[in-house]
Amino acid sequence: MRKNKLISLFLAAVMIVSCIAITGVSSSAATDNVVYFDNSVTGFSQVYCYMSDNYGSNAEFPGEAMTKVSDDIWSYKVDGDWKKLIFTDGEIQSSDLDYTGGSQIAVPESAEDDFTVAWSAYPEAETNASTAPTQKKAKVQTGAGGTVYCQNANASWSKVYCYMWKDGSGNNHEWPGEQMTSLGDGTWEYNYSGNFDMIIFNNGSGGGDNQTQNISFPGSGKIYDIAAGKWEDYNPSPVKISSLTTGIESPSYTNISVVISAKASSSKGSLTYKFSVKGAKSATQVLSEGTSSTVAWIPTVADKYKITVDVKDSAGNTNTRSIDFEVKDGTNLDVPFISAFTNSLGSNKYLKLNSAVTFTTSAIGGKVGTNLLFYKFVITDPDGNDNTAYYTTGSTYTYTPKKKGTYTVNAYVQNSYNDTINNTYTYICGDTIPSDDQDETTPVPVTQPYNPTQPSSQQETFATVPNPTLGDVNCDGYVTVKDATLVQKSIAKLTTLSAAQEKLADVNKDNAISIKDATLIQKLVAKLIDSF
Repeated sequence: MRKNKLISLFLAAVMIVSCIAITGVSSSAATDNVVYFDNSVTGFSQVYCYMSDNYGSNAEFPGEAMTKVSDDIWSYKVDGDWKKLIFTDGEIQSSDLDYTGGSQIAVPESAEDDFTVAWSAYPEAETNASTAPTQKKAKVQTGAGGTVYCQNANASWSKVYCYMWKDGSGNNHEWPGEQMTSLGDGTWEYNYSGNFDMIIFNNGSGGGDNQTQNISFPGSGKIYDIAAGKWEDYNPSPVKISSLTTGIESPSYTNISVVISAKASSSKGSLTYKFSVKGAKSATQVLSEGTSSTVAWIPTVADKYKITVDVKDSAGNTNTRSIDFEVKDGTNLDVPFISAFTNSLGSNKYLKLNSAVTFTTSAIGGKVGTNLLFYKFVITDPDGNDNTAYYTTGSTYTYTPKKKGTYTVNAYVQNSYNDTINNTYTYICGDTIPSDDQDETTPVPVTQPYNPTQPSSQQETFATVPNPTLGDVNCDGYVTVKDATLVQKSIAKLTTLSAAQEKLADVNKDNAISIKDATLIQKLVAKLIDSF
């Protein structure tokens, strides 16, 4: 038994005894409160509850034995108006916890000594510290109900339970609640009966990352995104959207390509995707509409945007999902920011044994001191050996893998004040790059509102022109969306145009390669204009 936590209590008791010679001190009047303990994290063979206040305690340490109610749930009927408590097995114990009364359950946040707990409301049940009478079952609500959903695509739970309650009115089931039904793609469903205003999603284990916090329940028909920590309306359409992601984390900066991708499915036929963005200070801008589930967007204005994908199947069923994305002004950015990382093999998954590969880091920022950015590439081979790396002003590095296995590449960028950022990329090296390598090519960047008269399959639309001429940046004899894409890549520093290509890209003849040139090329391809 550890005594350090009882010193203050002992001193208080001594003072009271010295001041009160005749009359003994008794505990407060009995209450109907019950304290519960979830033992799934700690795994105690016996749980004790030690309760105290400034005048005494419920028993000598380690306290009174709690009663096992069911599975990992233990309970103790509180007899007295105690203010503090400790859970323990006689060796490992919790920190000195505040007890505010009422029937609550404590879920340990670790199994380490001095562990803390998370409190939540729990239905009342009768118990006794020394005997184990027949337990009164938790009051379970019945009656009108509804359906609740949760999105758990980013978590590793193989099962999801739903525990619902309303103070004073009961719950949907004893902890951990009732098991939800998987609808696929990380979406879970539960049909409940009763009227509840609080909810916990968990994997049946309890504690820490195995459960959410207490969540206010807004009512039937809502889905809770565990990763995002928010409720949304749930669409029961056969079209299911499992994810909407960006190729770069928010916040990003102006003139940086943002690759937007959606994953969706439907049992009712093929899908079409409509991507759009809306700024807090701007109208909705449709980026693309067609069968492609990916689009690239280069924002030119700093704003807080909502990115939306509307998905429709061939039977006319629809669904939608939105995410928030912030864009900051990168014009005078002082710290470095990695905008893209590419390599000469064109694969973001594989390397080829004994074949040289050139890595390229594209970055912005560094508007301090010398206004220079410095680059370093640290490559770790399958044996854990690193290359000899130094900072240079060169943004490329050529490397030849000599062993099969997994390589990691850490790309560092530093400004002249030594502010540093780095990203890590992983590759698998083999004799060949697999023929089924499904790396997505860079989508067509969009820089102006989408025009519904523009063909959805933009790459099939082109204008025949003499070679070379304005707009034919890749010099293949045609002006296509590929040329606009090439211009956008050069703006985002993903590629470098030759002097001849720069002349062909400057379609507005202002002696600068800019978003305006890419927009004019796209308009020509879409037949919105007849010439430059």
